[in-house]
Amino acid sequence: MAKYHGIAPLLQNEFKGRMGIARAEISPPEKMFVRTWGCATHDIADGLHAPLYATCLSISPYEGGGPVFLLTLDLMIWMSREDEDGIRLPLEAEFGIAPGELLLHLSHSHGAPFTDPARASEPGGRLIAPYREKLLAACRRVMAESRSKMELATLSWASGRCGLAYDRDLLLPETGEIVCGLNPDREVDDTLVVGRVADAAGRTIATLVNYAAHPTSLGGGNRLVSPDYIGAMRELVERETDGAICVFLHGADGELTPRRSFEDDVEAADQNGRELGYAALSVLAGMFPPGHRMVFDRREESGATLGRWLREPFEPDGSFGVRRSEVRLELADLPTVAECREAIATAPDGFQRERAERRLAIREKLGEGDSYDLPIYAWRLGRSVLVGAPVEFYSDVQIALRRRFPDITVAVLDVCNGFLNYLPRESDYDRGTYPVRIALFARGSMERARDRAAETIASLF
Repeated sequence: MAKYHGIAPLLQNEFKGRMGIARAEISPPEKMFVRTWGCATHDIADGLHAPLYATCLSISPYEGGGPVFLLTLDLMIWMSREDEDGIRLPLEAEFGIAPGELLLHLSHSHGAPFTDPARASEPGGRLIAPYREKLLAACRRVMAESRSKMELATLSWASGRCGLAYDRDLLLPETGEIVCGLNPDREVDDTLVVGRVADAAGRTIATLVNYAAHPTSLGGGNRLVSPDYIGAMRELVERETDGAICVFLHGADGELTPRRSFEDDVEAADQNGRELGYAALSVLAGMFPPGHRMVFDRREESGATLGRWLREPFEPDGSFGVRRSEVRLELADLPTVAECREAIATAPDGFQRERAERRLAIREKLGEGDSYDLPIYAWRLGRSVLVGAPVEFYSDVQIALRRRFPDITVAVLDVCNGFLNYLPRESDYDRGTYPVRIALFARGSMERARDRAAETIASLF
């Protein structure tokens, strides 16, 4: 530090290792069942707004060793245990990897179809099984291809801001009801975390965009299969980075929605995506070349005494680690599996039946006990960490983790290796919001999971 007059260098957290990336399209076939909104009046889409993709980033330490796989899919949720297990477990077995070495992460795009085999009896449902075969084959292909492309590379991180996200618990003054809608009066987390993967020559081969806002630009009136705002964001970033594949990492957005939400016209998704895309490009534009930092150099006399900084090379961190932990959470007062089935049998078609079917699928995942061991996954990549779980965290979680680890880049991933819906903050249990009304876990569960995530991260450093 004496060389720099006691002034700390300005740097971006970087990881040096071996990385490779690959992508394949996973858009569903025409005439397949695609309804995901209870208010939708159609079961079959009229067409495709933009392609859906499976993307895999393979990562291994510089010194060698088997890779881990970050596999992202432009899908909304896994409905049943069979839905997710039927994709993830064969991949873990085929590639010989332990639980936690594959992060199967969904974009949560609400314009993407369900893939649950239980929907086979719906209109167009007979196409779900062959689509799942196509999906599994695409996952195998991108995992194998990304592994084969692994090369020495540097993953650099920087943070910025994007004003796309809004709170989505809107109080109606006339009734006192809180509905799921844009609330402009509440301050939210607008943090945008961007990663850049560059090869040994400094060429960008991939970008990662971690942001928290539900991909719900489009609602039940939209009749096109869509990746939501992720599609336009990805297209813009890739165009401006010479075609480097852009990976969206769905952040802790349990209470967040984009400015334009639940609309019928795909232009809403495109506008939202452009906003996020330009914000991501702004962050990328401010990054140093890989393996470089800024240091204070000297005083220089001018009209004022100037402080001159210069850019110098430094060695990125090659530290690497994987953790899988669990936290036991008490269940809320939930109906039994039998009661869920009865609710389906008596529910009219439409949103009530849709809610009842989702309730049954998730209740069956939890079993009939009074608690559940929630898995939490964390990867250390140098001075950064990816942490995920099969829930929708509120943004409070990523805010708290970043405050706890201020010198570490933290990217939180919702809907990771499964899906069990929301973990609302404790204070919301007194407000009766939508996530609380359908919550699976008792009051205080979000805070317990947050603390366990922090413990898991700390064990890696």
